[in-house]
Amino acid sequence: MRPAYPKEFKYIKARGVEDALEAVKVGAKPLAGGQSLSTLLKLRLMEVDTLVDIFELDELRYVERRGDSLVLGALLIHNDVAMLREVVSWAPALSKAAWMIADLQVRNRGTLGGSLAHADPAANYIPPLLALDATVRARSSRGVRAVKMTDFVLGPYQTALEPDEIIVAVEVPRWDIQGTYVLKVGGASYPSLILSLAARLEDGIVKESRLAVGGYYTRPFVVEDAFDGEKLSEDAATKAVGLFPDGEPYDDPHLAFEKKRQILPTALTRLIREASAGQWRLPIKEEITRWRGRDQETVVVNGRALQLEGEPRLLLVDFLRRQGYTEVKRGCDEGRCGACTVLLDGKAVKSCTVFAPQAAGHEIRTAKGIMGAGLHPVQRAFLEEYASQCGFCTHGFVTTVTDYLNSVDPSANDETLKLSVKNLCRCTGYVNIIKAVKKAAKLLSAPQ
Repeated sequence: MRPAYPKEFKYIKARGVEDALEAVKVGAKPLAGGQSLSTLLKLRLMEVDTLVDIFELDELRYVERRGDSLVLGALLIHNDVAMLREVVSWAPALSKAAWMIADLQVRNRGTLGGSLAHADPAANYIPPLLALDATVRARSSRGVRAVKMTDFVLGPYQTALEPDEIIVAVEVPRWDIQGTYVLKVGGASYPSLILSLAARLEDGIVKESRLAVGGYYTRPFVVEDAFDGEKLSEDAATKAVGLFPDGEPYDDPHLAFEKKRQILPTALTRLIREASAGQWRLPIKEEITRWRGRDQETVVVNGRALQLEGEPRLLLVDFLRRQGYTEVKRGCDEGRCGACTVLLDGKAVKSCTVFAPQAAGHEIRTAKGIMGAGLHPVQRAFLEEYASQCGFCTHGFVTTVTDYLNSVDPSANDETLKLSVKNLCRCTGYVNIIKAVKKAAKLLSAPQ
């Protein structure tokens, strides 16, 4: 099979926001997490002359209270939006949407601003931000411009961003009650339907409300005053459906529009029930993830410093395999299967979605590289639970599970495991893989 490669492009790694703005001013395309952009380029569904890599601009990773709003830096990765305590307490509807994004590896690289700029019709963030009446802040060499979410998305993959602007922040107001419900079918990375609501109450009665829907029409939409003057109850779901505007139906590969229409009342009922309960069961973290690398043109792989050579479009998976790290497998080429997963600065990433020059100044560990004097507990668990059949997927599982147990949920709770570790096993040996993950959690938590 011919490797999936983009057409040739120039690559610039921005050292600051001003660097990035100068590059986009002359036509460069911003590269944030690249989880969608890299695949579009590889499949040649789009092409660029120049990419300016803004992913390492840690100055755009922050969470701040400003007046009655919480301001989120645009380069917060999805895992931080999902797990940071301040975001969860202020905007649980947004955090829930982030938890439902793809898998652990995508959430380690994908960013809040990158997702908004991509504007997929079924993107996770757009409905909660519409419901929360959020504001996007876009910056260019001319200054900073505020755009309400209701005006930001113009259509599928179309936004109000000017060609020389990048998203720098998102402002989220406070609401009394909020929630998000996400419906995925099968192993889909994107939702087939996503609903979000936000409400302010007075004596138990809704005085202001917003209900947003994505994945239903080709453009996400919001219904204002959907529950005003009522108690927020399950009986309100049927009435809310009748308030939906007309739109262009969106049939996705997993669920037809007509089926979505039939499911909608039940989905709304679940949304209201979960939002009213207001309980948060998922893990929480305190520290923002930083991705700034060292100013070097080398990458350290399993303790060995390597000079990065080759075209900017060279994928990290192919660079590693050329250097002899053939335990890193080339699988789907679309960022789905996880066979190419490595630990980049300790975080699981799919190396088929990262261009080799993006790894400059960072450290990579493969499954071989996580060994110490003996087998790592995850490796030992996979061996003892017979969690490998043909072995093609095993490297990716081992590296993904290592990060999951270290950074997300050391207890390997069923819910977080299902949301995080979604690598594909073509032998379908998932039962023993799950047993291995559970055993690894016990081994890592045992007294040394």
